[in-house]
Amino acid sequence: MIESVMLTHNPTWADCQQLMLTMFTTEERARINSSAQKILLAQAVADAKPHPEAWAEEHYPKTDPKWPYNTVEGVAHLQTYRTAVIMGVKAGGKKPTNMGKIADVVQEVKESPSAFLERLLDAYRMYSPIDPEATENQRLINSSFVGQSQRDIRNKIQRIDGFLGKGISELVEIANKVYHNRDLEEIKKQKGHTGVVGYMGNGGGRGGPDRGRARGRGARGRGRGAPREPLGPNQCAWCRGEGHWKNDCTAFLAKFGGQGEVGETGGQAPNGQVTDGRYGRSEGNGAGFVGLAGTSFEGQDVYDGDLGPSRSVATSPRSQ
Repeated sequence: MIESVMLTHNPTWADCQQLMLTMFTTEERARINSSAQKILLAQAVADAKPHPEAWAEEHYPKTDPKWPYNTVEGVAHLQTYRTAVIMGVKAGGKKPTNMGKIADVVQEVKESPSAFLERLLDAYRMYSPIDPEATENQRLINSSFVGQSQRDIRNKIQRIDGFLGKGISELVEIANKVYHNRDLEEIKKQKGHTGVVGYMGNGGGRGGPDRGRARGRGARGRGRGAPREPLGPNQCAWCRGEGHWKNDCTAFLAKFGGQGEVGETGGQAPNGQVTDGRYGRSEGNGAGFVGLAGTSFEGQDVYDGDLGPSRSVATSPRSQ
C-alpha cells in the first residue's frame, strides 16, 4: 500500500513522515528507519562511497532537510529517500511471527466454516509475515483450517486422502456440509426425544404408567388393567362383599361345588389335593407328605416352642 502511495501522490519528506505516523506504531517506525538506514549504508559501501555512513545519513535524514524540490538534485534526494522508506517498510515493518495467537483462533460451535476461515486468515495477516493467499502457503493454511475446526468437521476432512493439497474452497465446501447436517441431526434427536417422552407419558413402555401398582393384595395379574382397591378387614376376596371371607362366600362355594380350600367337610380342592382337615400325597416326589393347609384351627391355641400357648387363631371375620 505504501509503495502505491509513493507512486501516485508524489509525497515530500514531511508527507512520508505523516504517512508512517498514521500507518505504523512507534516501534514499527523505529524498525523501518533502522532498516532503511542499513540498506542505504550497504548501498554506499557497495558503491564505494568515500564516507558511507555520512552518505546514508544525508540521504535518509531524521529531520526535514529542506530539499529544493524544484531542482534536479532535490528531486534525486527525495527519490532516494522514498525508495529507502519502501525498502525499510518491507524489511522492518513486518510484525514478528506469533503462531500462538494464530493457534488460539478456533472455530466456535455455532460459527460457520466461512466465517471461521476469515478470522483465521486475518490472524495470519496480523500475527505473521505469511501471506495466507499465496500458493506456496496453501498447505499451511489448510492444516490450520482443518486442525482448528470443530471436531466433527475435522474428523470428516481428515479422512479424505490428500486433503492438505486441496484448494481451501473445496475444504470449506466439505465443512459446510458437515455444519448444516449437524443442525439436521440435532433436530432429529430433539424430535426423537420428544416422541419417547410422550410415549412414556401416555402409558407406553413395559407395563404402562400403572405398572407395579396393580400388584399385591386385591389385584389379579401382573401389571394388567387398572389396579384394584385393597381388601378391607371383613371383605371377601372373591365377590368383594362385606361381612364374610372367601372361604365362606356362597358364590365361591357354588362355583366349586362346596369343595373349598378349607376342606372341613372333606373333598377335593381345584388343584387335586384332598382337604379332609389335612391332606397327604400318595404319589410322586411328595409321597408320604402330610400338610395342614386345609386344617381349621379356630378356637385353638398356637404353641410357641416351650413357652406354651401364645395366641389364638381366628378363621372367621371379626365382629364389626
